[in-house]
Amino acid sequence: MSKNKDQRARSWTFPLYPESAPENWREILDEYHVPWVESPLHDKDINPDGELKKAHWHIVLFFDGKKSFEQIKEITDALNAPIPQKTANPKGLVRYLIHMDNPEKYQYKREEIVCHCGADIDEYFALSSSSRRVVLREVMEFIKDSEIDNYADFIGYCLDYEEWDWFDIATNHNTLAINKLLDAIYQKHNPKAEKAEIFSDKVSAAKEMFRKGVKQHEIADTLGVTVRTVRNYLKK
Repeated sequence: MSKNKDQRARSWTFPLYPESAPENWREILDEYHVPWVESPLHDKDINPDGELKKAHWHIVLFFDGKKSFEQIKEITDALNAPIPQKTANPKGLVRYLIHMDNPEKYQYKREEIVCHCGADIDEYFALSSSSRRVVLREVMEFIKDSEIDNYADFIGYCLDYEEWDWFDIATNHNTLAINKLLDAIYQKHNPKAEKAEIFSDKVSAAKEMFRKGVKQHEIADTLGVTVRTVRNYLKK
C-alpha cells in the first residue's frame, strides 16, 4: 500500500488584494510571529490580452517546520485572501516578487520588498560564481569605457542609478581587481613622469625667484604651495 504524498510545506504563498484585505492586515500577519515577506504592490502587471491586472501583493510565509494547507488557509481566511499555494522553490518565488528573472514583465524595485518578523531574503539575490564573472566584466568594461579613475565616483554611480549587482561586486567580491583598474586609469591620466616634471619645474622656479630676491612667502603664493614647501625646494 503506497503512502499518501506529503502535502505539507515550509514555505507558502498567496496573493492579497487591497480592496478585500482588512486595513490592519499586516498587523494580523505579524501576530502569527512567522517570518513573512511582502512584495511591492503589483499595480503594473499586464494580462496576455494587454489588460491591466488588479493590483495585488504577493505574500510569502516561511516556517521552521512543515505546515498543512488547512493550517495556512486559516491565515488566508483571516485576510480575505485567495487560497494559499505551497512552494518548493523559495528562491524563485522571492525573486518573482520583483519579476527579477522575468524581464518581459514589469520590473519592480528590490528595495520595495518588505521583510517582516525576521525574514531574511538576501541569500536569494546572491549572484552565482558565473553570474559574478559576467557582472565583473560589465563593471570593468564600464569603468574602462568611461575612464573612471576614482572608486568613490564609481560607487556613487552605482547608488545613483541603482546598479545593485555592480555595487555588490565592487564592495563584497572584487574590490581589489576594480581598484587596480581604477588606479591604472588614474596613472594613465596622471603619469608619474608628468608629476616629476611639474615638481622639477616648481623647484627651479622657486630657486630662480629666490635668486632674484623674491621673498619666500611671495614665492609660496606664486607657486601655490606653503612657505615650508618653498624652504624644502630651496634645499634641493
